[in-house]
Amino acid sequence: MKVKIAIIGSHDFCHRTEQLVTYQQDIELHWYRYDEPKAAPVLLQTLKPCDAILFSGSLPYSYAKESLLDSAIPVLYLKQDETAIAITLLHLSAKEQVDLNRISIDVREKSLIDNVLKDLNQVLELPFVHALDDTDTIQDIVTYHQQHATQGETDMAITSVHAVYEQLQQLQIPAYKMIDPESSILRSIETAKQQAILQKSNAAQIAVGLIKEKSHNKDFKTTVEKMATLMKAQWNEQHDEFALYTTMGNIEFSLRNNEFLSLFQTFATEAKLAFGCGETIVDATENARFALNLIHESDAQSFYMLDANKKLHGPFPQSNTVIAMKINEPVLVEMADKTKLSPTNISKLLQFSQSRHSKQFTATDLALHLNVTRRTAERTLKKLVEFNYMTIVGEEMTYRQGRPRALYEFNFPTIH
Repeated sequence: MKVKIAIIGSHDFCHRTEQLVTYQQDIELHWYRYDEPKAAPVLLQTLKPCDAILFSGSLPYSYAKESLLDSAIPVLYLKQDETAIAITLLHLSAKEQVDLNRISIDVREKSLIDNVLKDLNQVLELPFVHALDDTDTIQDIVTYHQQHATQGETDMAITSVHAVYEQLQQLQIPAYKMIDPESSILRSIETAKQQAILQKSNAAQIAVGLIKEKSHNKDFKTTVEKMATLMKAQWNEQHDEFALYTTMGNIEFSLRNNEFLSLFQTFATEAKLAFGCGETIVDATENARFALNLIHESDAQSFYMLDANKKLHGPFPQSNTVIAMKINEPVLVEMADKTKLSPTNISKLLQFSQSRHSKQFTATDLALHLNVTRRTAERTLKKLVEFNYMTIVGEEMTYRQGRPRALYEFNFPTIH
């Protein structure tokens, strides 16, 4: 089956991709052309069902990204790189005989220009470089090139934006479009295809949901039936626990479904919910059990999902934080069980440790990272010290009068 990719770009870019993939049998491209990049969000509303979306550049993507936050398919854009800049400069210098010291150029990242010049041992100077920003309008970019041209500082404008090129042409300002190498375009299309295939594979993966009642309710089965229907799942009951059998794709859809999330809220205080994914039902059930055992009373309004790569997602519906739990699962499960800290707080502790250059820290340092009061941070640290997950290694004198502050170090593996 062919992978369907939606191409959103200028007329010129769409025409070029159409020529490049004429003989490729495993993909099917659908083109959505705009006159200006800001029209990209409108084009999204006209998209037919597809497996991936590829934008012609970062500018149209930046205009559309808010509309893509809940996208269930891969979304990519053609990234400008040093090769595109070097090829463009070489073409202008060798074939067009343009003095490269008298050009203005707009690029997505100024570091790309710096890298090219560094590779050339700084034999070339490009004094008029504009780094594109998400807040830039087409007129902003046109004005930048126009000002340098009218002041006699430049002989040629090089732009990364097709709409800017067209407007400069209308103003009779010599302009040239940045060359997107054929290899870069084909590589981006291939990446979109591979990500779409991976997405389909993951969506078809087996998933198991476990619902454990806290108190018996004779009407609870009706709620489970509704949830199973929404998730296109089969279900069964064993004692005070229900199991849902579905796919990863159905879970991902449910996480974006307000009806499903509202249903969860109706029984969140009566039962615990967790999902697991895997290559087999046994693997998926084991992962769901792992996630279920991490849920404490403090997570009453939340549920989690452990994927096949042992990454814990959640707490839903509040957020989709991801914590890798593959290497030291037993340590983290035991920590959660003993300290009664939620997976979210354990995740934050790991992130805190990995973000610091110094191994030692104070309760104030932790409080700032967790965005809690110092007293709350101290309570967390007390639990960790009590079960030997944290060690007090010294004291730090304060600048003002008062008691010295304790210095702590983690006493468990924090790299995952």
